[in-house]
Amino acid sequence: MHKIAQKSWSEGIFKAYDIRGIYPTEINEDAAYKIARAFARHLRISNAEGRVLKIIVSTDARKSSPALKEAFSDGLLDEGAEIIDAGLTTTPMHYFILNKTGADGGAMITASHNPPEFNGVKLSKQFAVSIGAGSGMEEIKNDSLRGIFQNSKNRGSIVKKDFSGEYTEFLTGYFPRLKSYIAKFVAGEKMPGESFDFDGDRVMFRDESGKAVPGDKITALLAQKYAKPGEKIIYDIPSSRTVKEEIEAAGGIAIESRVGHSFIKALMKKENAVFGGELSGHYYFRDFFYSDSGIFTALAVLDLMRVAKKPLSELIKPLARYYKSEEINFRPKADQSGADEFLDKIASHFPDAKISYLDGIKIEYADWWFNLRSSNTEDLLRLNIEANTPELLEEKKKFLSVLINQ
Repeated sequence: MHKIAQKSWSEGIFKAYDIRGIYPTEINEDAAYKIARAFARHLRISNAEGRVLKIIVSTDARKSSPALKEAFSDGLLDEGAEIIDAGLTTTPMHYFILNKTGADGGAMITASHNPPEFNGVKLSKQFAVSIGAGSGMEEIKNDSLRGIFQNSKNRGSIVKKDFSGEYTEFLTGYFPRLKSYIAKFVAGEKMPGESFDFDGDRVMFRDESGKAVPGDKITALLAQKYAKPGEKIIYDIPSSRTVKEEIEAAGGIAIESRVGHSFIKALMKKENAVFGGELSGHYYFRDFFYSDSGIFTALAVLDLMRVAKKPLSELIKPLARYYKSEEINFRPKADQSGADEFLDKIASHFPDAKISYLDGIKIEYADWWFNLRSSNTEDLLRLNIEANTPELLEEKKKFLSVLINQ
């Protein structure tokens, strides 16, 4: 049994598409143990009733990860599960292992891009299908908060296995001319111009002069590689209009999505999309099990540069057709906590616009648009604006800031 049973933790750690909080006040070993038991019960009810569960467990390099993994594993063992301990991995490598082994589910101990004092867990079903809001998270939350469990008659088992060789071989199959880069990436080395988050599922780029490249420009760039006539490509709602234009120019079908990896992964599978991208630096590939991978993305961009024999700045130069704000964050006021009502109030100021409620509100005019939505991971409102001219962008940024802060 884990060592701090009954220690308090926060139900607020359950987010729209993962579980995360500050260690050990919001998430701790007690939370990990109970979440593991609820997770195993959910998997058994979903698709594995009557047989022993096989579950992959791996972690990022946070200091709190080993303790949380031990408690999480303890919970799985008490449910009679067979654990494959993959050790220290990135989230994309974790997804690869899930698909390679055909395991019933997986738990990646990580808080992704959050600061070191945070930790959490990303839960997946078989073949790396994400568990999030509407796909099992609510059931796991309720079960773990109740904390009423009955131990399995037979305690589970753990085996440890290193999958790095198989992972390297898999990536080399798609990018054979980049074998030297692949070995370095898998070993944890970083290349100039690429910046991965803590668990490796997100990547941001800088050009050869050190200038940051917005995530949606990378989506538009990779759309040129993957968009073929009739192929579907997913992009998230805050991304530039350039993305849709590049997809359609290549004969592809552009599909807009809510922000968040569990939503986009589900849509990728549903639509059999070849590629998908988010402004935040998450990129998804049919060739990578419809999942997001920083390494796969970096290799795809390097391959484009290799074929074109051009630096990144030249490849993205034709994509700078509009003027876009950085993502602007607002702390909601007390009277803005009812997000739907507040967003409706904002939308009422634009009666002649095209309006979408896919994720928050998106207000579109011919020469500018904005998206305002609630963050899935923090108590923030996120605003993105794009316009045809820098002057119009500044004008609308000031107007919307005043409107939101009223």
